[in-house]
This record gives sequence, structure tokens and C-alpha cells, in this order.
Amino acid sequence: MLPTVQMEARVVEDAELRFAPSGVAVAKFRAVASSRKKITENGQEKWVDDKTCWISVTCFKKLAENVAESCTKGTLVNVTGRLQTDEWEDKETKQKRTAMSLVADTVSISLAFRSVSGEQKAERTSAPAQDDPWATPAGGGDEPPF
Repeated sequence: MLPTVQMEARVVEDAELRFAPSGVAVAKFRAVASSRKKITENGQEKWVDDKTCWISVTCFKKLAENVAESCTKGTLVNVTGRLQTDEWEDKETKQKRTAMSLVADTVSISLAFRSVSGEQKAERTSAPAQDDPWATPAGGGDEPPF
């Protein structure tokens, strides 16, 4: 079983949507998960960039389609998923290469710096799912179903 992780990251390039031969939607984007600051090594009170953690995120099916529409460069996202190690051979050097990537189970846009647009709100509320506990009760009303 792959480890499940949760991270907050900033998307560094627009999500790219493709379709597998089977027709399954696949979206990929790169994000920077950490760009910490540290005090310079000589002890001066000057903050400099520390190591940056880059991560590739892959999404499938409806999540992939939604990510491709919503995740553009600069978007702050929260991602939950499974870490995996990708392996390949470098075409130029023929050396074996590896990198960590994240297969997303969920991706949500952080509301720390932006809000959901009115169009997205209307789309989300116009057709509630049958099993949606937050859907408006059949008899109408404004009360949540609890």
C-alpha cells in the first residue's frame, strides 16, 4: 500500500488534460510544495530561499477534468493522494532516473487568496446529487438535513 499524504502547494503551470487510449481522462500539473526561507549560513539576519520541493501531481477521471478547468498557474491547492516513485531512463545519458510524484485522490482550491465564482456556485447547487446530504429537502426549506 502506498503512503497517503496531504499537502498544500502552488501550481506552477496550467494543468494539462489528456485522454488515455481507453478514454479515461488524465490531468497532470507541477506544483511547488515548499519554498522555505532560512537565515544565511554566515549568521546574518538575511533570509534566503532554502531548497524547493517540486512535485508532479496526476489526477484521473472526473477529478482530472475538473482540475484541468480549475487549476491554473499560481493557484494554491490542497492535495490528498498517494506518493509513488516514477522511474525512467534518461534519453541522453541512458542513466536510470527516479522522482517522487503524487497520484491525487482529491484536489481542492485554497480559499485563502480567492473565492469561488458565482458561476461555480450556481453549477454546484443547480443539480444536487440524490445522495447529497446537503441537498435541499424534497419539501423545500432552508434547514440542513440533520
